[in-house]
Amino acid sequence: MFALRCVGVSLSFFLLLYGVLSLTVARGWRLARRAANGWPARRMADFLFALRTLPLAAGLLVTLLFVVPSFLLLEPRVVTEPIGEIPLALGATCLLLLGAGAVKAVGAHRRTSQAVNGWMRGATSESNCYPVPLFRIQSSAPALAVAGGLSPRVLLSNRAAELLSGQELQTALRHEVAHARRRDNLKKMLFRFCALPGMSGLETAWAEAAEMAADDAAVSNWREALDLASALIKLSRFATATATATLTTALAQPMGSALNARIERLVKWDETRLNKTQRLSWHWTPAFLGAAVCVIATYGGVLTRMHEMTEWLVR
Repeated sequence: MFALRCVGVSLSFFLLLYGVLSLTVARGWRLARRAANGWPARRMADFLFALRTLPLAAGLLVTLLFVVPSFLLLEPRVVTEPIGEIPLALGATCLLLLGAGAVKAVGAHRRTSQAVNGWMRGATSESNCYPVPLFRIQSSAPALAVAGGLSPRVLLSNRAAELLSGQELQTALRHEVAHARRRDNLKKMLFRFCALPGMSGLETAWAEAAEMAADDAAVSNWREALDLASALIKLSRFATATATATLTTALAQPMGSALNARIERLVKWDETRLNKTQRLSWHWTPAFLGAAVCVIATYGGVLTRMHEMTEWLVR
Protein backbone atom coordinates (compact mmCIF):
# COMPACT_ATOMS: atom_id res chain seq x y z
CA MET A 1 0.00 0.00 0.00
CA PHE A 2 2.89 2.39 0.78
CA ALA A 3 4.44 1.81 -2.64
CA LEU A 4 1.07 2.29 -4.34
CA ARG A 5 0.52 5.58 -2.53
CA CYS A 6 4.02 6.74 -3.50
CA VAL A 7 3.41 5.96 -7.18
CA GLY A 8 -0.06 7.53 -7.11
CA VAL A 9 1.14 10.73 -5.47
CA SER A 10 4.18 11.01 -7.75
CA LEU A 11 2.17 10.48 -10.96
CA SER A 12 -0.55 12.85 -9.77
CA PHE A 13 1.91 15.63 -9.00
CA PHE A 14 3.69 15.07 -12.30
CA LEU A 15 0.40 15.29 -14.22
CA LEU A 16 -0.68 18.49 -12.47
CA LEU A 17 2.67 20.20 -13.01
CA TYR A 18 2.91 18.91 -16.58
CA GLY A 19 -0.58 20.19 -17.39
CA VAL A 20 -0.04 23.64 -15.86
CA LEU A 21 3.31 24.14 -17.57
CA SER A 22 1.98 22.85 -20.91
CA LEU A 23 -0.90 25.31 -20.81
CA THR A 24 1.49 28.13 -19.89
CA VAL A 25 3.87 27.29 -22.74
CA ALA A 26 1.05 26.88 -25.27
CA ARG A 27 -0.34 30.29 -24.32
CA GLY A 28 2.90 32.21 -23.97
CA TRP A 29 5.54 30.86 -26.35
CA ARG A 30 4.80 33.50 -28.99
CA LEU A 31 5.46 36.29 -26.47
CA ALA A 32 8.70 34.56 -25.45
CA ARG A 33 9.82 34.26 -29.07
CA ARG A 34 8.99 37.90 -29.69
CA ALA A 35 11.11 38.88 -26.70
CA ALA A 36 13.98 36.80 -28.11
CA ASN A 37 13.70 38.35 -31.57
CA GLY A 38 17.14 39.06 -33.01
CA TRP A 39 18.87 36.07 -31.43
CA PRO A 40 21.10 33.91 -33.67
CA ALA A 41 19.23 31.03 -35.30
CA ARG A 42 20.99 28.32 -33.29
CA ARG A 43 20.23 30.02 -30.01
CA MET A 44 16.62 30.56 -31.05
CA ALA A 45 16.25 26.89 -32.02
CA ASP A 46 17.66 25.80 -28.66
CA PHE A 47 15.36 28.23 -26.85
CA LEU A 48 12.24 27.01 -28.65
CA PHE A 49 13.22 23.38 -28.06
CA ALA A 50 13.67 24.12 -24.36
CA LEU A 51 10.22 25.74 -24.25
CA ARG A 52 8.62 22.77 -26.02
CA THR A 53 10.17 20.21 -23.67
CA LEU A 54 9.93 22.34 -20.51
CA PRO A 55 6.69 20.72 -19.22
CA LEU A 56 8.08 17.20 -19.55
CA ALA A 57 11.57 18.03 -18.27
CA ALA A 58 10.38 20.12 -15.33
CA GLY A 59 7.69 17.59 -14.41
CA LEU A 60 10.19 14.72 -14.37
CA LEU A 61 12.87 16.73 -12.57
CA VAL A 62 10.62 17.99 -9.77
CA THR A 63 8.91 14.62 -9.34
CA LEU A 64 12.12 12.58 -9.18
CA LEU A 65 14.20 15.13 -7.28
CA PHE A 66 11.65 16.32 -4.73
CA VAL A 67 8.29 14.51 -4.71
CA VAL A 68 9.52 10.90 -4.57
CA PRO A 69 12.32 11.55 -2.01
CA SER A 70 10.00 13.60 0.21
CA PHE A 71 7.44 10.79 0.26
CA LEU A 72 9.99 8.03 0.86
CA LEU A 73 11.81 9.91 3.62
CA LEU A 74 8.98 11.70 5.42
CA GLU A 75 5.85 9.59 4.92
CA PRO A 76 5.32 7.13 7.83
CA ARG A 77 5.41 3.52 6.66
CA VAL A 78 3.60 2.12 9.66
CA VAL A 79 0.36 3.92 8.93
CA THR A 80 -2.09 1.84 6.89
CA GLU A 81 -3.50 4.89 5.17
CA PRO A 82 -5.50 4.03 2.05
CA ILE A 83 -4.82 5.88 -1.17
CA GLY A 84 -7.53 8.36 -2.09
CA GLU A 85 -9.61 8.49 -5.22
CA ILE A 86 -7.94 11.67 -6.46
CA PRO A 87 -4.39 10.28 -6.73
CA LEU A 88 -5.73 7.06 -8.21
CA ALA A 89 -7.65 8.92 -10.91
CA LEU A 90 -4.83 11.35 -11.65
CA GLY A 91 -2.24 8.59 -11.66
CA ALA A 92 -4.28 6.51 -14.10
CA THR A 93 -4.73 9.58 -16.33
CA CYS A 94 -0.99 10.21 -16.25
CA LEU A 95 -0.25 6.63 -17.30
CA LEU A 96 -2.75 6.92 -20.15
CA LEU A 97 -1.16 10.18 -21.30
CA LEU A 98 2.36 8.74 -21.23
CA GLY A 99 1.15 5.58 -22.96
CA ALA A 100 -0.52 7.59 -25.73
CA GLY A 101 2.69 9.56 -26.23
CA ALA A 102 4.71 6.36 -26.46
CA VAL A 103 2.27 4.97 -29.05
CA LYS A 104 2.59 8.13 -31.15
CA ALA A 105 6.39 8.08 -30.97
CA VAL A 106 6.60 4.39 -31.88
CA GLY A 107 4.11 4.87 -34.71
CA ALA A 108 6.08 7.77 -36.16
CA HIS A 109 9.28 5.73 -35.91
CA ARG A 110 7.67 2.75 -37.65
CA ARG A 111 6.28 4.81 -40.52
CA THR A 112 9.58 6.58 -40.98
CA SER A 113 11.51 3.29 -40.94
CA GLN A 114 9.22 1.83 -43.59
CA ALA A 115 9.72 4.85 -45.84
CA VAL A 116 13.49 4.91 -45.34
CA ASN A 117 13.78 1.16 -46.01
CA GLY A 118 12.01 1.73 -49.30
CA TRP A 119 14.38 4.55 -50.24
CA MET A 120 17.41 2.45 -49.30
CA ARG A 121 16.66 -0.34 -51.80
CA GLY A 122 19.55 -0.35 -54.22
CA ALA A 123 21.41 2.38 -52.30
CA THR A 124 25.19 2.64 -52.53
CA SER A 125 27.56 3.99 -49.88
CA GLU A 126 29.57 7.14 -50.56
CA SER A 127 32.55 8.54 -48.65
CA ASN A 128 32.37 12.32 -49.08
CA CYS A 129 30.13 13.26 -46.15
CA TYR A 130 32.33 12.66 -43.09
CA PRO A 131 31.49 12.17 -40.19
CA VAL A 132 27.94 11.07 -41.17
CA PRO A 133 27.48 8.08 -43.55
CA LEU A 134 26.24 9.09 -47.02
CA PHE A 135 24.14 6.86 -49.27
CA ARG A 136 23.17 7.42 -52.89
CA ILE A 137 19.58 6.31 -53.44
CA GLN A 138 17.80 5.45 -56.66
CA SER A 139 14.57 7.27 -55.85
CA SER A 140 14.38 10.92 -56.90
CA ALA A 141 12.74 11.81 -53.60
CA PRO A 142 13.77 12.67 -51.04
CA ALA A 143 16.39 14.65 -52.89
CA LEU A 144 18.60 15.16 -49.84
CA ALA A 145 17.69 14.27 -46.25
CA VAL A 146 18.95 12.99 -42.91
CA ALA A 147 17.35 9.77 -41.64
CA GLY A 148 17.86 8.19 -38.24
CA GLY A 149 18.28 9.58 -34.76
CA LEU A 150 20.92 7.66 -32.83
CA SER A 151 22.74 6.57 -36.00
CA PRO A 152 21.94 9.27 -38.57
CA ARG A 153 22.73 8.88 -42.24
CA VAL A 154 22.45 11.24 -45.18
CA LEU A 155 20.43 10.13 -48.21
CA LEU A 156 21.26 11.72 -51.56
CA SER A 157 19.23 10.90 -54.65
CA ASN A 158 20.90 10.46 -58.02
CA ARG A 159 18.62 13.15 -59.41
CA ALA A 160 19.77 15.68 -56.79
CA ALA A 161 23.41 14.85 -57.47
CA GLU A 162 22.81 15.59 -61.15
CA LEU A 163 21.01 18.89 -60.49
CA LEU A 164 23.50 20.40 -58.05
CA SER A 165 26.93 21.72 -58.87
CA GLY A 166 29.91 20.51 -56.87
CA GLN A 167 29.94 23.52 -54.54
CA GLU A 168 26.17 23.46 -54.10
CA LEU A 169 26.27 19.79 -53.17
CA GLN A 170 29.07 20.21 -50.64
CA THR A 171 27.29 23.10 -48.94
CA ALA A 172 24.00 21.18 -48.88
CA LEU A 173 25.76 18.16 -47.35
CA ARG A 174 27.22 20.34 -44.60
CA HIS A 175 23.67 21.51 -43.86
CA GLU A 176 22.51 17.92 -43.39
CA VAL A 177 25.54 17.05 -41.26
CA ALA A 178 24.60 19.96 -38.97
CA HIS A 179 21.12 18.42 -38.50
CA ALA A 180 22.69 15.06 -37.71
CA ARG A 181 25.10 16.53 -35.15
CA ARG A 182 22.27 18.39 -33.38
CA ARG A 183 20.10 15.21 -33.30
CA ASP A 184 17.11 17.04 -34.75
CA ASN A 185 15.35 13.79 -35.67
CA LEU A 186 15.55 12.62 -32.05
CA LYS A 187 14.05 15.93 -30.98
CA LYS A 188 11.15 15.35 -33.35
CA MET A 189 10.55 11.94 -31.78
CA LEU A 190 10.52 13.52 -28.33
CA PHE A 191 7.85 15.94 -29.56
CA ARG A 192 5.72 12.95 -30.56
CA PHE A 193 6.14 11.42 -27.10
CA CYS A 194 4.98 14.55 -25.27
CA ALA A 195 2.35 15.51 -27.87
CA LEU A 196 -0.33 17.86 -26.54
CA PRO A 197 -2.92 20.09 -28.23
CA GLY A 198 -1.80 23.64 -28.93
CA MET A 199 1.89 22.85 -29.47
CA SER A 200 1.95 22.51 -33.27
CA GLY A 201 2.75 26.19 -33.77
CA LEU A 202 5.71 26.00 -31.41
CA GLU A 203 7.00 22.87 -33.14
CA THR A 204 6.75 24.58 -36.53
CA ALA A 205 8.63 27.61 -35.22
CA TRP A 206 11.35 25.33 -33.83
CA ALA A 207 11.63 23.48 -37.17
CA GLU A 208 12.09 26.78 -39.03
CA ALA A 209 14.73 27.97 -36.56
CA ALA A 210 16.50 24.59 -36.74
CA GLU A 211 16.70 24.87 -40.54
CA MET A 212 18.19 28.36 -40.28
CA ALA A 213 20.66 27.13 -37.66
CA ALA A 214 21.76 24.36 -40.03
CA ASP A 215 22.06 26.96 -42.80
CA ASP A 216 24.38 28.99 -40.58
CA ALA A 217 26.48 25.92 -39.80
CA ALA A 218 26.80 25.05 -43.49
CA VAL A 219 28.09 28.37 -44.82
CA SER A 220 30.92 30.65 -43.80
CA ASN A 221 30.86 33.28 -46.54
CA TRP A 222 28.57 34.93 -49.07
CA ARG A 223 29.59 32.61 -51.91
CA GLU A 224 28.61 29.51 -49.96
CA ALA A 225 25.37 31.18 -48.88
CA LEU A 226 24.44 31.70 -52.53
CA ASP A 227 25.31 28.07 -53.30
CA LEU A 228 22.98 26.86 -50.55
CA ALA A 229 20.20 29.19 -51.67
CA SER A 230 20.54 27.82 -55.20
CA ALA A 231 20.40 24.24 -53.88
CA LEU A 232 17.24 25.04 -51.91
CA ILE A 233 15.51 26.36 -55.01
CA LYS A 234 16.55 23.40 -57.16
CA LEU A 235 15.51 20.73 -54.64
CA SER A 236 12.30 22.29 -53.33
CA ARG A 237 10.21 20.38 -55.91
CA PHE A 238 11.07 17.06 -54.18
CA ALA A 239 10.05 18.13 -50.67
CA THR A 240 6.54 16.62 -50.54
CA ALA A 241 7.84 13.02 -50.64
CA THR A 242 8.99 13.14 -46.99
CA ALA A 243 5.54 13.98 -45.62
CA THR A 244 4.99 10.46 -44.23
CA ALA A 245 8.55 10.14 -42.91
CA THR A 246 8.11 12.65 -40.10
CA LEU A 247 11.35 11.71 -38.33
CA THR A 248 13.59 12.71 -41.23
CA THR A 249 15.03 16.14 -41.98
CA ALA A 250 15.02 17.16 -45.64
CA LEU A 251 17.04 20.05 -47.00
CA ALA A 252 14.09 21.85 -48.59
CA GLN A 253 10.40 22.07 -47.85
CA PRO A 254 7.69 22.87 -50.40
CA MET A 255 7.85 26.42 -51.67
CA GLY A 256 6.26 28.64 -49.05
CA SER A 257 6.95 31.46 -46.61
CA ALA A 258 9.48 29.47 -44.52
CA LEU A 259 11.55 28.41 -47.52
CA ASN A 260 11.34 31.87 -49.05
CA ALA A 261 12.56 33.37 -45.77
CA ARG A 262 15.55 31.03 -45.73
CA ILE A 263 16.47 31.86 -49.31
CA GLU A 264 16.14 35.60 -48.69
CA ARG A 265 18.23 35.27 -45.54
CA LEU A 266 20.99 33.45 -47.43
CA VAL A 267 21.00 35.97 -50.27
CA LYS A 268 21.44 38.73 -47.66
CA TRP A 269 24.12 36.79 -45.82
CA ASP A 270 25.76 38.59 -42.91
CA GLU A 271 28.99 37.05 -41.63
CA THR A 272 28.66 38.76 -38.23
CA ARG A 273 25.92 36.29 -37.23
CA LEU A 274 28.57 33.54 -37.05
CA ASN A 275 30.53 35.46 -34.43
CA LYS A 276 27.35 36.14 -32.42
CA THR A 277 26.55 32.41 -32.34
CA GLN A 278 30.00 31.48 -31.05
CA ARG A 279 30.04 34.26 -28.45
CA LEU A 280 26.73 33.23 -26.87
CA SER A 281 27.41 29.50 -26.53
CA TRP A 282 28.23 29.44 -22.75
CA HIS A 283 26.30 32.40 -21.39
CA TRP A 284 23.80 30.28 -19.39
CA THR A 285 26.44 28.36 -17.42
CA PRO A 286 26.62 30.71 -14.38
CA ALA A 287 22.83 30.66 -14.01
CA PHE A 288 22.73 26.85 -14.00
CA LEU A 289 25.56 26.63 -11.49
CA GLY A 290 23.86 29.17 -9.22
CA ALA A 291 20.57 27.25 -9.36
CA ALA A 292 22.36 24.00 -8.48
CA VAL A 293 24.01 25.61 -5.46
CA CYS A 294 20.65 26.97 -4.26
CA VAL A 295 18.99 23.55 -4.60
CA ILE A 296 21.76 21.83 -2.63
CA ALA A 297 21.72 24.46 0.14
CA THR A 298 17.94 24.32 0.67
CA TYR A 299 17.21 20.69 -0.24
CA GLY A 300 16.12 19.52 3.21
CA GLY A 301 13.67 22.35 3.72
CA VAL A 302 12.26 21.95 0.23
CA LEU A 303 11.58 18.26 0.85
CA THR A 304 9.59 19.14 3.99
CA ARG A 305 7.48 21.71 2.14
CA MET A 306 6.97 19.33 -0.77
CA HIS A 307 5.73 16.62 1.56
CA GLU A 308 3.24 19.06 3.05
CA MET A 309 2.02 19.99 -0.44
CA THR A 310 1.46 16.39 -1.48
CA GLU A 311 -0.27 15.30 1.75
CA TRP A 312 -3.70 16.34 0.47
CA LEU A 313 -3.33 14.01 -2.53
CA VAL A 314 -3.20 10.99 -0.22
CA ARG A 315 -6.30 11.94 1.69
